[in-house]
Parts: sequence; structure tokens; C-alpha cells
Amino acid sequence: MAMTKKEKAAAKARRARNKFRGINVTDAVLGYAGVSIWSEALLRVNPFQFFTDTQGAGNSFRITGRELLDGLMGGAGGVSANTAEKWGVAPANPLGVIMHNAKKNGTTAIFQSIGLGIAGSVGKKVTKKPRSFLNKTIKQFGMGEWIRF
Repeated sequence: MAMTKKEKAAAKARRARNKFRGINVTDAVLGYAGVSIWSEALLRVNPFQFFTDTQGAGNSFRITGRELLDGLMGGAGGVSANTAEKWGVAPANPLGVIMHNAKKNGTTAIFQSIGLGIAGSVGKKVTKKPRSFLNKTIKQFGMGEWIRF
């Protein structure tokens, strides 16, 4: 059965509308912290190093974006077979090293992620008034459409 105009208008009025399309700085910081926890655990580099390191980590447990791409394209990705045998990593490629890192650091990363979630929730509640003041100030400068704390 089709909705009448009155029913459509009532449904539209009930919908929550989030008009903010900018950057929430608080959420961006918490997101980067979460990505950083897992990139350190699995790749042994921070996210910035993962994307910007051009020399590669070379025969270590560190995997950069360049090495990962090389490994996915069939190369060794900076992991030699001899070194991989010595580490007990099989297969001798970046994905094997990531699996090795996951076994060694996965549990720690899980607990760190849980702690980050708790700290983020508590931190948002504790800093609610200062963030509200910052948001009001930013709106006065006309930047409330693009940035929020």
C-alpha cells in the first residue's frame, strides 16, 4: 500500500539528519590511534612509515607498503628465504612475516584496542565541555561546517 503525502511528510520529519560533513578531530585522533595499534602489531611500523618509507625495512619483521606491494606482485618483498627459515616464518614473503607478527603481538593489540575504546569513551565524556566551547568558537569564525571537536 502506497504512503499518502501526509504519511511521507511525517516519516520525513521523524528522520534524524546529520548535516555535518566536515572533519571531527576527536574521532580522527581516536581512529589514527586504533590504526596505529594494529599497524605496529602486524607490520611493526606506524601508519605514516607504512606509506612513506621508500627504502623498506629489509630482512626484519617490519613490513612497509612498498615491501607488501612487492610481495603481492610475486617478489620477495625484502624477506629472504634464509632469514625466513631462521625466524621460522613460512612462507618467505611479507604475508608470512605479517602472520608471524600477528601471532607474537595480536593479543597485546587486542587489549590495547579495548583500552583505547574505554579511554576514548571516558575521554569524550570528560572533555565534553571544553570541546563544546571549541566548537562554539570555531562556529564564530565561520569554520563550523568543516571542523568539529
